[in-house]
Amino acid sequence: MSTTGAPPQRRRVSVVAPPTTAASLRAAIAAEPRLELVAAAERFVDLVRAKEFPGDVVLLVEPAGAPLLAHARTAITAGAAVVVHSDADRALRESLETTGAIIVTEGASPAEVARSCAGVDRAARRRRPRAIDAADRRPRLSHSERRALAHYVQGHSTVQVAAEMGVGYETAKTFLRRVRAKYAALDRPAGKRAELISRAEEDGIL
Repeated sequence: MSTTGAPPQRRRVSVVAPPTTAASLRAAIAAEPRLELVAAAERFVDLVRAKEFPGDVVLLVEPAGAPLLAHARTAITAGAAVVVHSDADRALRESLETTGAIIVTEGASPAEVARSCAGVDRAARRRRPRAIDAADRRPRLSHSERRALAHYVQGHSTVQVAAEMGVGYETAKTFLRRVRAKYAALDRPAGKRAELISRAEEDGIL
């Protein structure tokens, strides 16, 4: 009986990248024998719609910012390891690393990025539980944002929230807009009052 083992299975990679770098990354992934490209898109929202998403590894080549962090969390929660190729500042890098994402500096070559995708799986999966920790899913609201949210989800209009807080209408509106943006950055929709009520209940604000 032959004892020859089967060749190792290639890791399936999904990529979000702009047109300026997509072609070189696809070529580098194709040249890496441990990888198989299964999906690619310019926008994360389009990648998520692909039936092959998330695969084993999701490579995010996106501008630094809150959406990038939200996309990394979404991909990790979906079951993939995540490699981020971006010029993230220190605060964003720490947040990304806390979720379990691996950061590749913006100056890395496509071949280096591909090698990172090939070697990331085991380390990233060991760290993945942090990505779904309840504390990581709560936005950091200021005292005023929390007060505005608490009044609003109790049925107050924005005008009433402003009156309760002793601030102007535009200020109260800004507080609520920031609350929605911070929830959206964590991939927790809060565009409607009913959604905000659900988030406030989940996070112990109600």
